[in-house]
Amino acid sequence: MEHVACDLCGGTKFDEIFRQTDIIHHTTDEMFYVVRCKECGLHFLNPRPNKDEIGRYYTSSYAFHATPSRLKLATLSLLTQLVNSPLHHLFNLIPNLNRRLASYVKPKIEDPVRRHFRGSRILDIGCGSGVSAHFWGEKGALFAYKKFADVYGVEVADKAKDTLSAAGIPVYPNLAAIPADLRFDIIRMNWSLEHVHSPAEYFQFLSEKLTETGKAIIAVPNYGGLLYTLARDCVEVPIHLYHFRKQDLITYANNVGLQLIDFTTFSYPQMFTFAAAACPNLRRGFAKPMNVSEAYFFQKILSRFDASEIGNDMIAILEKKDIVRKTTTTVQTTT
Repeated sequence: MEHVACDLCGGTKFDEIFRQTDIIHHTTDEMFYVVRCKECGLHFLNPRPNKDEIGRYYTSSYAFHATPSRLKLATLSLLTQLVNSPLHHLFNLIPNLNRRLASYVKPKIEDPVRRHFRGSRILDIGCGSGVSAHFWGEKGALFAYKKFADVYGVEVADKAKDTLSAAGIPVYPNLAAIPADLRFDIIRMNWSLEHVHSPAEYFQFLSEKLTETGKAIIAVPNYGGLLYTLARDCVEVPIHLYHFRKQDLITYANNVGLQLIDFTTFSYPQMFTFAAAACPNLRRGFAKPMNVSEAYFFQKILSRFDASEIGNDMIAILEKKDIVRKTTTTVQTTT
């Protein structure tokens, strides 16, 4: 284990927020400490497993390193469409499936890569096997983006790297291995920033490796969100080393000449049900499984919190500050 200073501001004075073991993946009974920096408010694990130790806290079946079959992906896509459509009431006629399918009720969030992509190159940091991406599934993974862009990945899992290499996708084990002359129009970190040992190094990389009009897309759990407000200790320790709020991402970005241009938060019912199974503070309200109709109704309620920026996950879009200033000047001159 290593003790570290605050990655965001360099502070060395902290408040202990809670102590927790691995309640999600059950890899260990060790107790870990999440602290808050007294200078900037960043929440992080301290002490924490170092880079040589962290691997043993990932299970061999860790979902984002897997390569799901095409049939499974197609089935998941179809079920997600059905349970989020007006036809969701039909599942009331199939009691055995009704509660199981409630987990597929989710908000409709446009894939930010497809929305913001302009140019030729996409880099996905923590890309997994490239077959499926968290939340956006098959359509939001490198294999899909390969149809309209030159795609690259950063991934540490050997099986995932083998899958990418077999498909002709350049994949690197870390940032340092990426050729110095490469620049990217999109750099995505899709629920991977919370796993890294120094987010500051990754923000510096974003600043240096984006093209002049490029966009960085960061999706992470929102530690300022509703679920974490109800249960501060309901987190994935020790594999999540950092627990970010919106302001943390803004400060990191400002430190390297980037700024936030778009921000979205969102939630979905299954996350509360999943969390309640592990977190005692949530069991009273969310332990009872929902059926599809209940989840569909709950999703509508959650959308109100999402719009107030306290959804359980957040997506931040960043670009270089100078680009925003040039755009603003052009608009003013035209008018």
